[in-house]
Amino acid sequence: MIEFGWAGRKAEGLIGTWVKIPSLETVELLGHAGFDFVVIDMEHAPHSLETAYRLVFAAQAMGMATLVRLPDRSGADIQRLLDGGADGLLVPHVSDPETARRITSAMVFAPKGTRGLGATSRAGRWGLVPMADYVRHGDERTLRIVQLEAWDVLQRAEDYLAIDSVSGVFVGLGDLLLSSGRRPEDEETQAMVERVAKAARAAGKVSGIAAASVEEARGYLALGYSLVMVSNDATLFGKAARACVDGARGR
Repeated sequence: MIEFGWAGRKAEGLIGTWVKIPSLETVELLGHAGFDFVVIDMEHAPHSLETAYRLVFAAQAMGMATLVRLPDRSGADIQRLLDGGADGLLVPHVSDPETARRITSAMVFAPKGTRGLGATSRAGRWGLVPMADYVRHGDERTLRIVQLEAWDVLQRAEDYLAIDSVSGVFVGLGDLLLSSGRRPEDEETQAMVERVAKAARAAGKVSGIAAASVEEARGYLALGYSLVMVSNDATLFGKAARACVDGARGR
């Protein structure tokens, strides 16, 4: 089983949520609520690089593993996000193995990859850890996850799992629905979801997926998914606020 982060957290059956609100207090509340990890969403939320950096620190201070979803596949922010101490990165909309190999190689130190040395950054504890430990942690305990979000791409999940620099795959059911019309509850979608989890487990790598409900999340955990996302901070707050108002008004 893959371990990640300085504490060596096992990537197995963990519950997380998306961070879309640029607020340290919200992240603190998620930690108090008991989430195992969060994913700071730079693709679908207004997080600047500096905001993401501070949210990484806040989430880790609350004991949560912290991943960041990149804004796109360009890889422009990889170096600074990893230097900022993120436990791993998610790459959205990966549609071919070459892109997966290129962008995840940028997360691995040379000569195996193209990541540059930044041992005096937060990732290296500001130069307080030995260089060898810093490099080993970056290569062996930083998750490099590609999101597979199209039907034909998900059918070839094994090809992505076979890439050395890829730590795991994340099933993107939302964009799969948009591009193919296939819903999470459809029989063929459920069969695909189960197959990807099995393929990742056979490869000894991480599998991730997002659930719209608690019940759906339980099902993915039962299938053996490593990282299961449930809702997001904005939706959790919005639903709780609406329930409060509706309850007070007797609706």
